[in-house]
Amino acid sequence: MTTRQRDPADPDVPATTPQRRPGGRSARVRAAAIAATLAELAESGYADLSLEDVARRAGVHKTTLYRRWGTREDLVLEAILDQVARHVAVADTGALRDDLLELARTAALNATAPEVAAMARTVAAESPHNPRLAEANRQFWAERLAIDGVIVERAIARGEIAAGTDPRWVIESVLGPIHLRLLLTGEPVDDAFLTHIVDVIIRGITTRRPPSPR
Repeated sequence: MTTRQRDPADPDVPATTPQRRPGGRSARVRAAAIAATLAELAESGYADLSLEDVARRAGVHKTTLYRRWGTREDLVLEAILDQVARHVAVADTGALRDDLLELARTAALNATAPEVAAMARTVAAESPHNPRLAEANRQFWAERLAIDGVIVERAIARGEIAAGTDPRWVIESVLGPIHLRLLLTGEPVDDAFLTHIVDVIIRGITTRRPPSPR
């Protein structure tokens, strides 16, 4: 039987039994495992990642991970999908150029974090022959591009750009060059580069083209 303590503020009313924190142990284990997975990816890469090493870093028994995920692939998939579920605030400065510049700066900062960079390298290397990982990656980017596309939709509503402007195309045009440099060329992604990207895109979507000759 559980002993109920009395509320010191009112001795005649028994205090309620202390409640478990929201999520409980299962949620804490999941969070620790995902954080440890990303850290292991950054340190060792996908090829050398093991559930044993993740369990050691997360401070849980390896059988817990095997029981819940079974394979390292499923654990990495969970880590990727966890990033999809994270809500990232989108800048709203009132001007398209400033919103896109803030998006570019945030994307560059996030992409250079060791865990995020490791996840990107893993996806790039494994997706061509891993359909499940490729699908998780597509889901991640579909969600991310839809969230960021609000920037373009607001600009259309303000009358800054034409109503037919494709939000996804604009966001891809901002993020594409950043990831090209970070993943392939290794060239610097500094503020001058980010500003140049945004200004080129702004000129392209705000310049009115002359009518086609009849």
